[in-house]
Amino acid sequence: MQVDTIEKTKVIIADDHPLYLEGMVTLLENMNEVEIVGKVANGQAAINLVDKEKVDIIITDISMPEMDGITLCKHIRNIYPSTNVLILTMHGDNNVIKRALKSGAKGYVLKNSGKEELSKAISAISKGEIYISEEVKNKYMRSLMPTIKGTEEQVHITKREQEILKLIANELTMQEIAEKLFISHHTVVTHRKNLIHKLNVRNTAGLIKYAIHNNII
Repeated sequence: MQVDTIEKTKVIIADDHPLYLEGMVTLLENMNEVEIVGKVANGQAAINLVDKEKVDIIITDISMPEMDGITLCKHIRNIYPSTNVLILTMHGDNNVIKRALKSGAKGYVLKNSGKEELSKAISAISKGEIYISEEVKNKYMRSLMPTIKGTEEQVHITKREQEILKLIANELTMQEIAEKLFISHHTVVTHRKNLIHKLNVRNTAGLIKYAIHNNII
């Protein structure tokens, strides 16, 4: 009598936290549809393993040494298009979610999710679908909506950052802002860099555009 064999989804887990990595191995070993091909601590090690093994899905964190999860997504998309990447992370920031999805991630799940959601994500991605957990989806959709009259921030901006953003939009130089707020020039420059990163803009013009759109000036 012939017994049907289930074709398992071959996965690699990439995470630089040893305890969490071992926990994920234990969790996935209890899923009949999954076969763990390897566990690694960074994106570069994951790519090295894909060079040697057939891999269906890489389950990866974002913040890792040597190569982070988003850079890993880009490499896999370009070099191994048949291998998919599932982001499993604590990062719920809208800008990070956008970057990951633009980089080619086929799934995005937060680490506080349960075994059932992880199983759903693996199953969906194995079928060629994109899986985004409900919590992440809500965050992402909110980030695409226009800001309502200046009080609802798409990202958290501190009171000091709002002050500096307003002064930048009013065309003050970094030195003028420093003198006005009684802080160092270096501190102003650091705040400006943080704002550019937080708001996902490229330069001062982007900061001014954001300030106008959100009624900060």
